[in-house]
Amino acid sequence: MDFSSYILNIVGIPFNSLNKATDQINSLVFLYSNNKNLNLENKELYKWKDLAQKLLVENKELKKLLNAVNQIPDNFITGKVIANSSGSYIKTITLNVGTKNNVLIGNPVVNNWGMIGRVIEVGKKSSRVLLTTDINSQIPIYFEKSKHKAILVGKNSDLLEVRYLKPRVNLINNERIITSGEGGLLPRGLPVGLYLKNLNSERNKVKILPSRDWDKFDNLNVILFDNDKNLD
Repeated sequence: MDFSSYILNIVGIPFNSLNKATDQINSLVFLYSNNKNLNLENKELYKWKDLAQKLLVENKELKKLLNAVNQIPDNFITGKVIANSSGSYIKTITLNVGTKNNVLIGNPVVNNWGMIGRVIEVGKKSSRVLLTTDINSQIPIYFEKSKHKAILVGKNSDLLEVRYLKPRVNLINNERIITSGEGGLLPRGLPVGLYLKNLNSERNKVKILPSRDWDKFDNLNVILFDNDKNLD
């Protein structure tokens, strides 16, 4: 029996080696297949991670927009910026909301800092917004604390300018500029800029810092203000 078992062990060595090799090959095939599946899952997870980060940023932005208009009695709709034509001679943006969303020409557009423009063209699914910095922009305003009334105009630059302000008025540093609602074209009470003394070294010109960071947002609020009803 000892001799026969010795012979059987010798004869069985190739078969045992073959079995081990087969097991190793099967293990390698399993590892390769498992690794391939993990790579696919990893790619899918990265897609979901990017989507989650995008939604997180958008959620924070929308929350700020909601807080920015919670004191305004008019309805509003949130639109996404789909085009930016802010060049040297014209400063406009295009939103993906239009007449089907009850948007009208003249409706003010705001971010969480204040008014950044108004609708000048409107289609069924889109609208074009003239920014307050455009040279064609003119807005009736008043100084929040000192109550002085004037017209705020764009200069195609980073600053706005006040026109038709009474001479020899005392303006307060860090005073907000608010839409007056005169003429009924815009609602009263929208912040549109800030008066800063360090920006006003010239006597004959009053410069205003406009509502900031309009170009850093993908979403903006359109105030659904009906000019005709207001005038009636």
